[in-house]
Parts: sequence; C-alpha cells; structure tokens
Amino acid sequence: MGFRYARVKITGNAKLHAIQQIPLTSVPQVMAGFECDVPAVNRLVQNTLWSQRSNFIEIPTDCPQRDERLGWTGDAQVFAGTACWLADCESFFIKYLRDVMHDQRPNGAISHFSPDPTRLYPDKFFGDWAGSTGWGDVITVMPWQLYLHYGNVDVLKECFPAMQRWVDYLWSISDGPIIKPNLKWGAHGFTFGDWLQPVGDNRKPRPTIADDCAATLYHYISTDIAAKVANLLAQTDASAALEQRTTRIKAAFADEYFSNTGRLAHNDQTSYALAFLYDLVPEQHFQSAKQYFHDVIVDADYLIGTGFIGTPALLPALSKLGMTDLAEKVFLNNKVPGWLYQVERGATTIWERWDAIGQDGTIYDPDMNSYNHYAYGAVCQWLFESVAGVSPVAQAPGYQEVLIDPTFLPALGHISMWHDCRLGRIEASWKLEGNKAIYTLSLPKGCTGILPLSKYKEDVQVNGKRVNDVASKMVHLTGKNELIFGL
Repeated sequence: MGFRYARVKITGNAKLHAIQQIPLTSVPQVMAGFECDVPAVNRLVQNTLWSQRSNFIEIPTDCPQRDERLGWTGDAQVFAGTACWLADCESFFIKYLRDVMHDQRPNGAISHFSPDPTRLYPDKFFGDWAGSTGWGDVITVMPWQLYLHYGNVDVLKECFPAMQRWVDYLWSISDGPIIKPNLKWGAHGFTFGDWLQPVGDNRKPRPTIADDCAATLYHYISTDIAAKVANLLAQTDASAALEQRTTRIKAAFADEYFSNTGRLAHNDQTSYALAFLYDLVPEQHFQSAKQYFHDVIVDADYLIGTGFIGTPALLPALSKLGMTDLAEKVFLNNKVPGWLYQVERGATTIWERWDAIGQDGTIYDPDMNSYNHYAYGAVCQWLFESVAGVSPVAQAPGYQEVLIDPTFLPALGHISMWHDCRLGRIEASWKLEGNKAIYTLSLPKGCTGILPLSKYKEDVQVNGKRVNDVASKMVHLTGKNELIFGL
C-alpha cells in the first residue's frame, strides 16, 4: 500500500535505532529532468515522478494507497507520453497492453481497467465495464507513444488487430462518425467523457464538454492513429479504409459542432483544446474559433476548465496556436483548479481531483479523493516538448530525429531539461536576455534536431550564423549548438 506518513509505536523495552523506507516500483531509474526558476514547477515535476513510481508496479494503477488500485486505461492513456519521458516504460507498457488485449471484449470494446476483475463477477456490477472513449483509446495511443519514443514497430504489429476492432466498435456505437453515448453506466456505448472536468461556481457553472462531443473527438483520434499505423505496416487496404473513415469523422464533426460563426458547440476549454490540437477546426472557422478559445480562457480568469481527457491537450493547444501568454498564465495560476495550487498545499504527489483540498482547507468526499493519481501530471509532456521544445517525431522515431521548437515563457526565468534516450543524453536549456532568447542544445550521436523556421521564431541564429533565408525553412542540427531567437 502506498503511503506518505507512517506511525511507529514502541512497546516494551524496544529501542528505535533507524527507519528506512524502500520505494518499490517497476520503473526505478529516472530518465529525464526539468527545472526552471519557479520552485513550485520543479516540485510539480517531482510530484509527477513520484506518482508514476508508486503507481507503476507491474501495472499502471490509478492510485497506490486506497482499496482500488486498478489499472485504469484512461489514466494510462493520457499519461503515456509523459511516462516515456520520465522512465524507460517500453517493456512495462508492452506487458500492460497485452493485459488490455486479453481483456478486449468480443465486440471490440476495451475494458475500463486491466486486468479486469469484473469479468469474474458479472452479476455484481452494472453491465459491462468496457468501451468508454478516452479509456479504451489506450490501445491506439499507448502503442503510438511507444513507437515515437522507442521506434518500436513490433508493438504496432502486435496491437494493430486490436486497434482495428476498437475503432470498429466505436463506429458501431451509433453506426456512424458521430458517437451518441448511452448515459447509463455499464450500457453499450457508455463513456466517462471528460472525467472530473471542473465547473467553477456551481451557482453559475462554466460550460463543459458533452459526452457525444468528447466521444467523437476520441473517435477521430484513435481512427487517425490506426490509419497511420496501417500505413507504417504497409496494410494498404486497411490504411485506405481508415483514412477514408477519418475524413468522414472530421467532416461530420465540423457539421455537428461548429456554428456559422466558428463557435464550438459547448464553448468549453476541452472542446477547443482537443479540436485545435488534432486539426479538427475547419479553415474557414480557424480565426474565429481561436478567438472563442482565447475568450473562454480569459473569462475563466485563467483557471483550468479541463478534466482527464482535456487537460493533457490544453497547454499544447495554446502553444500550438501561439497563445503562449495564456498558456503561461494558466500553468502558473496557483488557485484551484490549478497545478501549482496543490503544490502550494504541500502535495508531494499528483491529486486525483483539482479540489481535493479546498481553499478553506475542506477535504473533499473521502469516498473518491486520492492524493496520488498521476493523470494530471501529463502536463510534464508539455514542459519537455513545448517549453523545452524537444519532441520525438514519427518519420524518424526513437529520437533518430527530434523536432526543436521551444516556447519562451518569461515567468519561468530560465529552463533546463535532459532526457536519456536509447541513443544517449539530450540536453536543452534557454534563458532570456533583453529581446532575445539564448537556447542551447546537445544531441547524442545518431540524433538530428529539426528546427522549423516558423513565424514565431524570427531572426534566428544557429552557432553564430543567421538562418532565416534557408530555402527549405528547416535547419538540421547535430551535436552541441547555441541558438539565438529574436523575440
């Protein structure tokens, strides 16, 4: 059982000489680090690491300390990318995916958790605990992250049949691209949606995503990944069919959820974040939808408005759109709901609920309130890939190539990161001096950095030479480099 404090009682003539706590985990070696000038952010990264360590024992559990400790697929799905940054998770996740495939239902539904004990007691639970979007999508998202981080093609081959059955199941829920979930727990087509999405003041709650929109978004995400996998595996017929299906889902999503003015149906942070991150916003609505997204963030006073599936997408979407000022304010907001709020309340691991402890010190309902759930720690993937600006890429996985595209957030002061991949150590750091950012990068042998000369990176120097006029608009980097960006 996981714990933070232990009470030791001494009886008789015994004397206490020493106490030693030995952490048990399947991922003991730290493979990455991130630091900046904000101590609470550094603590947040450590909290995420300790939540991962204590929950990654044979299977990725949701929490180590209460009488649940189940291998929830949704938690593992949203955290898979961060997990691969912080630890070597290749064999750990492959084993878990085999558990997941073992529990896959005949109709293609993926269990809510795996191993799945409910299958032993079918009469004691409300229907079949399988098939939720966001949770079952672990069968596509996790293998894809293993491919990106480790270049593992074998895991794609092993999981692809299960991916196909899963996306066929998703289509079958409503016999089409728009999924209309069943609201009854355990029923065919039930979804958890954006689990624990905060609503703000319950007297005048902020908008939240509807189950059908959340389900359809993940219908697209999984089908798109399955299409990419089919293409990589030279499964020509399957690739063509899946790509055609993604086109239909994308068109149906635009018709169903966008108004003529470019406003998304539920006007909430999760809807905009996922739609922008996965390129589901039609070109004619792009600018207006971007403005709506901006306004939703500002109207919430920069408080987080996302739950389990929306949170990993929120800051990456803002960074992708160039709205880095908003991303900075949301990330560093120390009110509830916010990442740094829990750190300042003394947390040493990641909470399950944004409001696990209220601002007045009130403890949320203990029946479902964990102080060690790693899901919201998925924000660390954004720290490595967007803020530090180092991302693995599909065209050369396993860090043979990395995309270099840092996001400069003045409030962080300076940042530094490192990651030990199979090729060696990657290191990156930046600091701001006046109207320029100085970015240093060290890549191991066999790893090439690809720097896109985007509109956000004007007046770029690489190792003392200006590179704005490079015809390909891409700069290839190897070894040690110093880059200077004009701001």
